[in-house]
Amino acid sequence: MKQQTNTAAVYCRLSRDDGGDSESNSIVTQRQMLRRYAKEQGFSVFDEYVDDGISGTTFERPDFKRMIRDIEDGKIGIVLCKDLSRLGRNNALVAYYTEIYFPDNDVRLIAVSDSIDTFKGDNEIMAFKSVVNEYYARDISRKIRSAKHTKALNGEFTGAFAPYGYRKDPENLHHLIVDEEAAAIVKRIFQMAADGITPFRISSQLTADQIPTPKNYANGKVPEKGYRQPKYPEWSKTTVLSILHRHEYLGHLVSGKYTTKSFKNKKMIVVPEEERIEVKNTHEPVVSQYLFDLAQKVAFVKKREGKPLMENIFTGLLKCSTCGGGLGLACRQNLYGQYNCNLYRRGTKAQHCHSHYISHKALYTLVLNDIRRNAKIAKQYEGELAEYARKAANGNTGDKYKRFQKELDKCQRRRDELNTIIKKLFEQNALGVISDERFISMSADYENEQKGLSVKISELQTQLDRRDAEEDNTVKFLNAVRKYSDITELNPAILNDLIDSIVVYEPDVKWAKAKRVQQVDINYKFIGLMKADQNQPLHSSQ
Repeated sequence: MKQQTNTAAVYCRLSRDDGGDSESNSIVTQRQMLRRYAKEQGFSVFDEYVDDGISGTTFERPDFKRMIRDIEDGKIGIVLCKDLSRLGRNNALVAYYTEIYFPDNDVRLIAVSDSIDTFKGDNEIMAFKSVVNEYYARDISRKIRSAKHTKALNGEFTGAFAPYGYRKDPENLHHLIVDEEAAAIVKRIFQMAADGITPFRISSQLTADQIPTPKNYANGKVPEKGYRQPKYPEWSKTTVLSILHRHEYLGHLVSGKYTTKSFKNKKMIVVPEEERIEVKNTHEPVVSQYLFDLAQKVAFVKKREGKPLMENIFTGLLKCSTCGGGLGLACRQNLYGQYNCNLYRRGTKAQHCHSHYISHKALYTLVLNDIRRNAKIAKQYEGELAEYARKAANGNTGDKYKRFQKELDKCQRRRDELNTIIKKLFEQNALGVISDERFISMSADYENEQKGLSVKISELQTQLDRRDAEEDNTVKFLNAVRKYSDITELNPAILNDLIDSIVVYEPDVKWAKAKRVQQVDINYKFIGLMKADQNQPLHSSQ
């Protein structure tokens, strides 16, 4: 189609890759300059095409593409831009449009400030300017990345939008503060996950309660142009999982989650977790570390959705003593459930593992009774938990720790004595009372003794610190288990609140007339294996 040779398109573009030239390159400035130039040259302006805030390294720009469509329809014969960098900063694509596309479509390009007019020819400077423009964009991109990296290392938030549950501090936009309304939903999500509710069911419940999704909530606070908020927002499993996975809710700032392939290719790629920047304690947490860890453990365990014959309340907790894998629930029509090693069930029985069979009823009864036993102990010693914890941590080794403490005190006294002796040796050597040779010999012996004492003191202190940590963890466990002294049934929330894992062993006697004895180790949070007595492991009889 024949072009309208005297009809011009006014093209304006501005983005952050224009750096410090943003004022002189403003859209208003470009429009005024090009309108005036068109009038002086007697050109008829067909339309204005403006891409504001879009990088020149890409040509996927809405108004640029609209201009191309009008060129192809024969409506435009001249393209006016302030300078060649307004057309673009990608040398290869600029060369394509200026040397191939525009000539093939009989379009005249005029870059006013660069004195480039393809109608007049002799535009050798154009190729050089295009290369310079691309390198300028590359340099600006590198500086922006460097600045963001520095801010990330300093714990400054640089994102466009705060994570759901937070908002930007009006007094410091690089700092996050809690948004109480959204934070309450975040806490609810974590608690539901910790209670054993699957992410899919959490999302369904939030949708049923007509809770705005993070995007809907953000758009409700700051309306997005052209966005129409649905009447009934739909939560998804993916949204719930992304919230449960974010360390920001612990008060830590995580930056560098995404990047682009290059300053030309703006396609976003996910950065591996180990390569991201995480700065601890930059803002107020929404959930505790304990609740966060518990939600992670429960939410990211695969659960069978649908309607099984009976619920597996031990999902993610049961471990095989032989292979370390999980135990799965097999259920029959009469709701008689049993657990078997998953590896045994999937593979050739003799080559992989053993069954480690245990009935749901036996396991349920064993765990329920043991939780109630520990809960009653915690309730019994409620007023003197510290003393009970000290005895529990010491166990039969109380005398050993007393010896450790006595030996530590002795070593510390000797260390102080040696410091005094070495100081006096220095003084006597300085006064000429003892010779340099004698001083070197004696001080070397004392310093070697000091080094040996330092190692011994460190070892003894480590032992005593371990004992103190065990006491603290015992108190934490007893405080956690105390509230379950009167429970009559188990559920996933109780199990995941108290237990890290349950290890099931092969029975000692299989299907004999004698009583079936099977070892089951219940590893509680904070304290690990809590044995029924001081000498024997827990066992179930069935």
